[in-house]
Amino acid sequence: MEDEPTEEVAAGGEEHRQRIEQYAGATESLKRAWEQTLADLSAIAEEYRADGYDVAEIPAVDAGPIGRDTNDPDGEYGVEFVIADNYVDRFTDAFEAGEFPQYDVYRAEEGEDAFVVVELADPDAEVVILLAGAYPIRDETMCAFAAREEGEMFTFVRTLDGTRHGAFRHEGYRKFFPRADDLPEDPAELGHF
Repeated sequence: MEDEPTEEVAAGGEEHRQRIEQYAGATESLKRAWEQTLADLSAIAEEYRADGYDVAEIPAVDAGPIGRDTNDPDGEYGVEFVIADNYVDRFTDAFEAGEFPQYDVYRAEEGEDAFVVVELADPDAEVVILLAGAYPIRDETMCAFAAREEGEMFTFVRTLDGTRHGAFRHEGYRKFFPRADDLPEDPAELGHF
């Protein structure tokens, strides 16, 4: 694991630029929101590095909530981050080094999109994984409903080929979905919230 940011991360990385370009195609405000998310990612990483942590700082190439079907009470749900292949070793090294009992979610909204940085920390191992992503807020409904019902939340990390590289379980759900308690009790009434 590296204590200092790699040249790729320090320079912004190709994935950063591609994601910025993706949001730039939509609106200037979405581009600024993604740039701010990346700036937040870097700022949080620097704070942890200053405290002596090993940091895996990873901007996702895609992200979003996955919700289970209402007819599948045991189905999987959570927020999934899709990372580029060149971040796999960095993620795996960090994932294998800690247990990550602490988490936080930094969330901003711009228009109909959520921009998040998920912080997964293990103070005993002095390792932290930081994942940045963005997705349409409307995609949260089924995941937020399942999380509220279960009282817990999950974060998943995979690559574009579908290989899952790690999963995290979190107590609570409100950090991910601050409006989850506004959802109806009956899943048949679910819509955009």
